Amino acid sequence: MVLASAAVIVALANPAQSNQLGTVNFPTSCSSAVQPTIERAVALLHSFQYEEAAQAFDDAARPIGEVDFFGYKGLDVDRVRAILPFHEGDLFPPEHSSSDALKTQVRDAVANVIGQGATDAVSVCCDRKGHWMIYIGLPGASSRTVRYNPAPTQDVVLPPEIFRMNEEVEKTLTAAVMRGNTGEDDSRGYALSLDPDARARQLAVRGYALRHEPILLHVLEESSNAPHRAVAAEALGYARVSKRQISALVGACLDPDDTVRNNAVRALGVLARAKQAVARAMPADMFIQLLGSGRWTDHNKAVLVLEALSTRRDPALLKQLRQQAVDSLLEMARWRNPDHAQAALAILGRIAGIEEKRLEELIEQQKPDEIVNAVNRLGTGARD
Repeated sequence: MVLASAAVIVALANPAQSNQLGTVNFPTSCSSAVQPTIERAVALLHSFQYEEAAQAFDDAARPIGEVDFFGYKGLDVDRVRAILPFHEGDLFPPEHSSSDALKTQVRDAVANVIGQGATDAVSVCCDRKGHWMIYIGLPGASSRTVRYNPAPTQDVVLPPEIFRMNEEVEKTLTAAVMRGNTGEDDSRGYALSLDPDARARQLAVRGYALRHEPILLHVLEESSNAPHRAVAAEALGYARVSKRQISALVGACLDPDDTVRNNAVRALGVLARAKQAVARAMPADMFIQLLGSGRWTDHNKAVLVLEALSTRRDPALLKQLRQQAVDSLLEMARWRNPDHAQAALAILGRIAGIEEKRLEELIEQQKPDEIVNAVNRLGTGARD
């Protein structure tokens, strides 16, 4: 099953990190190393460079295609949708808005309806029509608190060389995405863009990782500097496949920093899809836990790993997914962007026992209701 489609994401609401600019990454199976125009605009706003920021936002403005939710079991989503400061069809970002203002508006609007603020809100560019997608996390019964690990404390950082290489990857991938070239080859166990420029720079990162794996491991596991841990996680995905590499990436899946987790989980997802023997060594429990997180990137990346792990249709794993993740998977399966819904649909189809070829046909033909209905017919047994 191919899980491809690229987009750009910027955080709008992060109560735990409200003084940060947000994170940028690919939310599906394509690379997480992207730095879009919208992030530059937000950074400019925070640097009080209003004229340049206004131009950057103008360059990025486009209609909202979908507003979807997660973590909402037991809550009235329609009421929440009605009071949001933006709606489907509106141009986004709103004129004269800032990232901080949107964070506050979304959090307060949700709190006014349900008594608690949104757990997350992200804008993702773009759907197949070139429109924004907005995803909002709610603190319903399907949302759980994830216990992340304490931050490491050592004063250790990466050499400037790998940061320069990472920046070059970001620039070339951004340019490729904006041209519509979102394809990716994961067959080697690490991500390679189909864009020649981006691919060449990713291969350079591969060379660096092969030569300097010890410093990548040390920074990822011990550095108090989250941006350096994030780059280390990204680069470590290009290192030699080994128990040591997998162990470090698995440990980083519960890093307290969103971007570090995102990069580590994504690297494992690429490995799991390419190498089933490696996938069998990955702990499904952790990724099931992340499916209940209030953070969108946790959902989006963890489901890709679980989709790869579920391809073998191991009865024990499918039972565990039925018992612990069905609500989250059903919410994700109802997302209207097919590229973001397809991994959840694949897992649900396997839980329901739909034959793989038929499952792929249903996903390709965008018939999610047949898959969702098959799971619902399992009744309470889907969670027993």
